[in-house]
Amino acid sequence: MNKKIIVVTGGAGYIGSCTAALIKQKGYEPIIFDNFSTSRRPSHFVDSTYEVDLTQFKEVESLFNKLPPVHAIFHFAAKALVPESTEKIWDYFQNNINATLNMAECATQFAIPHFIHSSTCAVYGNSESVPISESAPLRPETPYGQSKLISENILEQFARWKGLKVLNLRYFNPAGGIPELGLGELHQPETHLIPNLVKHFSQNSLFEVYGNDYLTKDGTCIRDFIHIRDLAMAHLLGLHFLEAQSKLTFETLNIGTGQGISVAQAIEATKKVLGTEGNIEFRSRRPGDPPHLVADTSKMKHILQWTPEFNLDRMIEDHWKFIRAQVNQRYGI
Repeated sequence: MNKKIIVVTGGAGYIGSCTAALIKQKGYEPIIFDNFSTSRRPSHFVDSTYEVDLTQFKEVESLFNKLPPVHAIFHFAAKALVPESTEKIWDYFQNNINATLNMAECATQFAIPHFIHSSTCAVYGNSESVPISESAPLRPETPYGQSKLISENILEQFARWKGLKVLNLRYFNPAGGIPELGLGELHQPETHLIPNLVKHFSQNSLFEVYGNDYLTKDGTCIRDFIHIRDLAMAHLLGLHFLEAQSKLTFETLNIGTGQGISVAQAIEATKKVLGTEGNIEFRSRRPGDPPHLVADTSKMKHILQWTPEFNLDRMIEDHWKFIRAQVNQRYGI
């Protein structure tokens, strides 16, 4: 029996590669589309990886013409550095919006029935309500968030008028890795909290915390972290949800744990996992950092019939194992 093919755009990146590995373990056949602008060629999918510029429709269309029938598209590919997006507005709109538009059109043209879109809690902006539900006002405060909201709107129109079944997943804060497969988070530059904590604490270098005077339980910002293993599982379960739908659909789900973890708590957990005290200094708040970003996950749990499994300690442990393996590999240890 032939395996069902899933095209994974951005499948060489952090979230895409981890999800591709999971769906392969579950019996699907991932096909990787990537331009490798911020990632390396994956070692796991050498024979099913294609270098392609998703913003060029003819290039994408030509590639689909060469593939067997595709069962689903998991669309991860996007520029996703929030601060950079304020400097490179054209790049973010041109890349993120055009790539989504082209993938939606190809899904329609090649009768691909299932589409899962990688979105973000950045579409909510600085939400007044916490935890944040899917019905909260959408007020993105950066070009990145705005580009993802426009992409959501594009897919909703394709679902309404072209028969595409779409699951739109708004991630909160993915973290961790799958070290046994050599998969994890290696961004340049790295802007995420947990990998930066691990980096600075393991090197005993200064880690700067921006703000300890927020109206939170310990004065630091609160975020909702989800293990990359759980995030990948949400995509698999999301596909099962789409497969079970007999009619057209566009559904949005927050993907998080629903548990708020402060920066100070993440610092203490990293100290415990790495067995170090770290070197921390507090700085003034950064403009635009909301005090709370926590998902209301009740809809996710109802639709997917599932609850995330892994806790913060496991996220830190898996990232630390991944980083040590990378260092050992680099230096032949």
